[in-house]
Amino acid sequence: MVRARGLLMHKLVRSIAASCAVAFAGSVWVSLPSEAQQSREEGELSVTAVRGGIYYLVMPTAGNVAVSVGTDGAFVIDDQFAPMVPRIQAAVARLTDRPIRYVLNTHWHNDHAGGNEGFGKAGATLVAHDNVRARMGSTQESRFFKVGVPPSPPVALPVITFSKTLTFHFNGDTVRVEHLPNAHTDGDAIYYFEKADVLHTGDVCVLYGYPFIDLDSGGSIAGMVAGLDRILQIAGPDTVVIPGHGPLADRARVQQFRDRLAEVVAARPLADFDEEWGRSFIKNDQFVTTIYRSETGS
Repeated sequence: MVRARGLLMHKLVRSIAASCAVAFAGSVWVSLPSEAQQSREEGELSVTAVRGGIYYLVMPTAGNVAVSVGTDGAFVIDDQFAPMVPRIQAAVARLTDRPIRYVLNTHWHNDHAGGNEGFGKAGATLVAHDNVRARMGSTQESRFFKVGVPPSPPVALPVITFSKTLTFHFNGDTVRVEHLPNAHTDGDAIYYFEKADVLHTGDVCVLYGYPFIDLDSGGSIAGMVAGLDRILQIAGPDTVVIPGHGPLADRARVQQFRDRLAEVVAARPLADFDEEWGRSFIKNDQFVTTIYRSETGS
């Protein structure tokens, strides 16, 4: 009996893993850095011109930064880890002699909003979704990483928040900001520069391999797919996409990422067991979650 149970569990876990592997096989995404590199919070910052006065700033272990410069000043989307603030400020100073007026967060995670305190103290106006302020202002627990995150100081909290959409008219462009609910987190926002045709997706689209979906922060795979569908509605054939992590992309690359996720959702790795076991109050998707948490201890 024990041996049979073990073989069954092994089969179930292998089925789930195989379904995910098939969906993501053949992808050309960049591999994640090593564990030691992932913990690195400071490093060299590369700056690449995109177009329309927009630049793309990268320090690989942190989230991608977008900067708009022009006559109105500097407009920064995401600010990486706290130690990166002086490097981002120096990079922006090389692009313009005008001040950083706004810093916007795509979501609350420390590799995207960790610099808020430094920029807040420097006088920038911090902007994000309502839920970003709520999560940054309270203790957060991550079962995935097995860590707790203490509240951020008041100076690091967004002072302008929104629930659904927001519009900026800045540096000769119109920037449409939109909340994508329950995707990577419950506070994700995308930023679309209409004139430049540049779209920053935050971590709703990442191009480094298996995506992290923060269930403890209200994220969901269904929300990720829905969010990517919305991004694809906005993006045109010439849109430059700045993902949350990874290289610059186009609409076709986002479509590929979206389709991979949809394959995972559609795979239903335990479908063969539904006829026998699916009549109980525990359903297929719930059991997949139970297996994962049992095997990983999360």
